[in-house]
Amino acid sequence: MKNITDNLINIYVPKNEIIFSPIGGVGQIGMNFYLYGTQGKWIIVDLGITFGNSEETPGIDIILPNPEFIKKNKKNLLGIIITHAHMDHIGAVGYLWPQLQCPVYATPFAAAVLKRNLKELKIKPKFLRTISLDSNFKLGPFEIDVISTTHSIPEPNALGIKTKFGNILHTGDWKIDPKPLVGRDFNQKKIKSFGDKGVLAIVSDSTNSNVEGHSGSEEKLRESLVKIIKKTSQRIAITSFASNLARLETFAHLANESGRVAALCGRSLWTMYKAALDTGYLKKIKPFLDEKEVMIYPRDQVLLICTGSQGEPRAALSRIANDIHQNIFLEPGDTVIFSSKVIPGNERAITKVQNELKEKNVNVITESEEFVHVSGHPHIEELKKMYNWIKPEIVIPVHGEYHHLKSNVEIARKCGVKKGLILKNGLLLKVAPGEPKVLGSVPTGKLMLDGKKIIPINEDAIKNRKKMLYNGAILISLVISKNNKIISKPIISSKGFFDDENIKNFEKSFISNYYNFVKELKNNQSIEILLKERITSFSQKFFRKALDMKPIIQIHIIRT
Repeated sequence: MKNITDNLINIYVPKNEIIFSPIGGVGQIGMNFYLYGTQGKWIIVDLGITFGNSEETPGIDIILPNPEFIKKNKKNLLGIIITHAHMDHIGAVGYLWPQLQCPVYATPFAAAVLKRNLKELKIKPKFLRTISLDSNFKLGPFEIDVISTTHSIPEPNALGIKTKFGNILHTGDWKIDPKPLVGRDFNQKKIKSFGDKGVLAIVSDSTNSNVEGHSGSEEKLRESLVKIIKKTSQRIAITSFASNLARLETFAHLANESGRVAALCGRSLWTMYKAALDTGYLKKIKPFLDEKEVMIYPRDQVLLICTGSQGEPRAALSRIANDIHQNIFLEPGDTVIFSSKVIPGNERAITKVQNELKEKNVNVITESEEFVHVSGHPHIEELKKMYNWIKPEIVIPVHGEYHHLKSNVEIARKCGVKKGLILKNGLLLKVAPGEPKVLGSVPTGKLMLDGKKIIPINEDAIKNRKKMLYNGAILISLVISKNNKIISKPIISSKGFFDDENIKNFEKSFISNYYNFVKELKNNQSIEILLKERITSFSQKFFRKALDMKPIIQIHIIRT
């Protein structure tokens, strides 16, 4: 019997019901993209990107969610609502908006960041609508409560989505920080008030659902970092997420407390800093210096704030570690502080950068050694508080890998939540009325940014890239006559091979075996296709035996 989730749905007009569909953001941390539908209309919550890596997607930096389904349904699309300004929630707007053509709603800081992104893409932000913090507005049959929370960026918001058929709380990324330092406090009163109205479902951040206790406060972290900086001599470099303005303010405070000057190293840091100034944040701290300006100061009077906390190869810290940064260098005895957590999937890249620094006898401090970071996502005790405050009937975990989603459901059930639904990207869920039901799946998947073009990720092409990365490639150009005789010596090019001797041996073996292939196939009308197949098979066997490698084989036959 065919499973209902096998039904592919391209066009769907929501009826007297509430529909929820994650297009991205489930089973992963990144690429957040969620659809809500009711009474003939749709809204999007967040439209983010994720980043490629050399192992999984070689040559691809930015990965986008596929908007195919809502693009086909865009005549019923009322708008995109942004929960906060992190790239995994906002980064795809500029790339995908031309396909969707709808208003985008964001609070002032998120709007400021988005404007800068759009400017880079040469898109005028006429469609951008700035909404107030802790406001309320209507979009067709939806009524939206914007509820201030706390996170690792200013102005994060949960969304209370009210419909005729029930209310849903979409948490966005959040934590409960009693002293966030920058931005508003967590609006506990409004969260509880929304819960008092009855909550059908909560779509819940799952990032730290397997971590005990509380996430911690930026205020307590500042106290710890001051102590570490004061006992550290020589030059200090510190890295964190560029969007964490509270952390950026803390770094400015550290510099002031320790008699150092602070400089920003990395484009994204300057982008966020300028967006902060545009919206009234960070105006009370001393202006940051440019990385060029800071080099005239003695080493013990410098605090470098660098991009690259996740080991990104093009970020400032990676370039510094590899001695290829044009302005900044570190010496033995200098210190680098990683004021950040390791995002799953980035372990190897981060370790690589840290090892490169240690080889230079640079001191490396991480959260494993000292209290240098607090997370922006709720730990177990904070999730319990949320579920006890709003008492939802259903929990739908998002923003996490499968084990995070599973842990989140288990926590919710211990708090009395009756139902936990772990979805996959692309499933179309009828939340209400009646029992929740998966209606089928909608087109989803990933797009990649290739230069200025957005194209679907071709899985075969990715497989070939990976194969070429680890096994190299052989290109054979063969000029033959009408009766299949070799006119001139074959041109055999190799990519990714270090041993030329094996290529020479292959060339000899190939020529001596070629006419055997021809003899076997001379009476076949499809000789050229079959000849390529035989040459490919022979080449693969040769390199498997000689080098234990499986290179990509490309054959060009030219007839004269």
